[in-house]
Amino acid sequence: MLPNDIIQHALLENPIKSTQQGIIISADRRGHYSGIGMINKHKMEFMIDTGATSVAVPSKLAKQAGLIFGMPVVSSTAAGNVRAYQTTIATLTIGSITLKNTHALILEKLDRVLIGMTVLKKFKVTQFDGKMVIELP
Repeated sequence: MLPNDIIQHALLENPIKSTQQGIIISADRRGHYSGIGMINKHKMEFMIDTGATSVAVPSKLAKQAGLIFGMPVVSSTAAGNVRAYQTTIATLTIGSITLKNTHALILEKLDRVLIGMTVLKKFKVTQFDGKMVIELP
């Protein structure tokens, strides 16, 4: 995240609105869907990444949240192949959505959590006019 993005993020209202069926996320000025969620009761910044297969957690945050660095694997990213570690997130919360025992990968060179398709496939996801709706089917 660029310094100006941090200032803009702080000045703007929370981009996540909870509904009875899920959440609505407003896009930032670059068109990304991001916000603040929680991993095992630790705040984390996340971004929805429809190009990511699974949830990817920065190693620094993984340590803070007490995640176990499991079996090492090679993960294919936009920057090429990188070493990652398998893990399970006991509780992943974004707005009114809470998931239990979510499979994830821990990667060194991330600045925020990426929410990939292993989570999104569990929901009805629509996107229109700068808003992404993630809700129970």
